[in-house]
Amino acid sequence: MRVTCLPPPQPLQLLFLTPVTCPTQVLSPGGAPGTIFPISSLNPYQNKWTIRARVTKKSDIRTWSNSKGEGKLFSIELMDETGEIRCTGFTDAVDKFFTTIEQDKVYYISRCTLKTANKQYTSIKNDYEMTMNNDTSIVLCEDAAAVPQVQLNYTYISDLDQVEKDAFVDVIGVATTIGDVTSITARASGKQVVKRELKIQDKSGAATSLTLWGSDAEGFDGSLVNPVISVKAAKVSDFGGRTLSVSFNSTLQINPDNPASHEIKGWYESYGKNMTFKQMSSSQGGGANMETPFKTFQEVKEAKLEQPEYFSNSGTVVFVKKDNCMYQACPSTDCNKKVLMESPTEYRCEKCDKLYPNFKYRLMLTVKVADFTGADWVTCFQETAEKLLGTTSAELGALKESNETEYERVLDQVTFKSKNFKLRARLESYMDETRMKCTAMNIDDRDGLTYGRRLLDEIKTLES
Repeated sequence: MRVTCLPPPQPLQLLFLTPVTCPTQVLSPGGAPGTIFPISSLNPYQNKWTIRARVTKKSDIRTWSNSKGEGKLFSIELMDETGEIRCTGFTDAVDKFFTTIEQDKVYYISRCTLKTANKQYTSIKNDYEMTMNNDTSIVLCEDAAAVPQVQLNYTYISDLDQVEKDAFVDVIGVATTIGDVTSITARASGKQVVKRELKIQDKSGAATSLTLWGSDAEGFDGSLVNPVISVKAAKVSDFGGRTLSVSFNSTLQINPDNPASHEIKGWYESYGKNMTFKQMSSSQGGGANMETPFKTFQEVKEAKLEQPEYFSNSGTVVFVKKDNCMYQACPSTDCNKKVLMESPTEYRCEKCDKLYPNFKYRLMLTVKVADFTGADWVTCFQETAEKLLGTTSAELGALKESNETEYERVLDQVTFKSKNFKLRARLESYMDETRMKCTAMNIDDRDGLTYGRRLLDEIKTLES
């Protein structure tokens, strides 16, 4: 009988558990080469490890203040061939690393603190997250070819109605409408925040609204013509249908240089721009170019609102409330709360729990706006009030202190002026009485030509 001798079995190599030796030029503090561990193998019970990862997202610096003190922080999202993880730096780490870390670059990172991830602040699928500390080392990796680029799993816009509210999805589409930057007051914090709304559509034959906030809204080039918009971890909302927003968890790319971007741009130029699209969201943007429907005050009142209604109205200011149209606010850039005068040279902010030698004026102007069906009170906060009055709150405050006659003239001169208002209406209950409250989201001069054409279209609709 012939017996065949087989070679002995080779030991099973588990790549994701096997450390890889770092390049010799990357040295630890003691001068010895480190070892690279995959992100997927990290856990709080490890002490000595080094990862080689690409920065897929870098946040802006954010500040915080509470009873324990105040500080600042920023975060980065890291990716290698095995997974992703979030890393946050506080105060001293912000000063040390923020300016040196660049998005899409690859770094060797070691000696961070690992802890259980707070899923409230991240959409990354990892049970752990990292925090920078005094011993953290972050070194640029010159050989970045081995670390993959970010890979996105795009969801079609037409499928958003199957996605749960507050979930995060990757989307790519062509922006067909770009709104202007507008300012609103955040209900939770009372702070002014800026936003910009886009209308995007994709190959599924559907379109929706995408809201950009803060620096993303301000830094967006509004002159771009039908740019491709790619968002990693866009947040899904059910406000006004199915809409999307770029949150602090999201990564926004404009005209990215990749196959998916080139493919959808080619499709749009060849076919998409001539298609009729299913609207997944109602037109409720605050931007000047967004298609908020024109409605009269009577139409909105008769609608029996169950949620806030955004609409445009071509109205005339018939009265200005001058009493309490301004207040002395905290001079801090992150706070707009009213201050209390402790002495002629000291002003206290209860929220910040600080004394300041000065204050800033803030506008909260209430005007009555009328159209041909009726009138309603409209509240104009800082930016919209300044736009209506044609002056800044600081200039108006100076007039109030030095020239009462000129101050009154500035307020009176807007009476009987006609404007295009973009308004938000919602119902409020006060003393067992329900009434509609309108807030101005944007104010523009009335364009006579556009206004006339719209009236002609309405007449033709009535005739048909």
